[in-house]
Amino acid sequence: MSQSFDVAVIGAGPGGYVAAIRCAQLGLNTVCIDEWKNSEGKPSLGGTCLNVGCIPSKALLESSENYERAARKFAVHGITVEGLSINVPVMISRKDKIVSGFTGGVAMLFRKNKVTSIHGRATLLGSGKKENDKDSPLWRMEVKDGDKVDTVQARNIIIATG
Repeated sequence: MSQSFDVAVIGAGPGGYVAAIRCAQLGLNTVCIDEWKNSEGKPSLGGTCLNVGCIPSKALLESSENYERAARKFAVHGITVEGLSINVPVMISRKDKIVSGFTGGVAMLFRKNKVTSIHGRATLLGSGKKENDKDSPLWRMEVKDGDKVDTVQARNIIIATG
């Protein structure tokens, strides 16, 4: 399947998804190509930051800080906590819910702004421009996701791979 766009954004991390949404808001037919998969093996927008970096780290850090406050700082407020313990599976579940909310939010923004999302790894194939032909797409790329291969053409490319 071959598709043509005004703009192709390669990478759906914080730079890529914002660029794709803005291009679409400016009226450009936009595709965002990304290969990230979550722990369940499903496509997941947001790049490293939303999936395994900044956001999940901050979620776990907040849980750890809350434990530390209960263990060491509540007493000065007259609050005593007995039997304090950490339940790591619950902490991980909370983190996973936060990550799903953020990555799902990016997907919702793509739908709302009519950004096409293609899952896979993009490889630039070269320019498809014919001399004196201003209407032809300038760039061709192949997008592979396992055995599935798509061909994408775009007048402009934004490389936002982190």
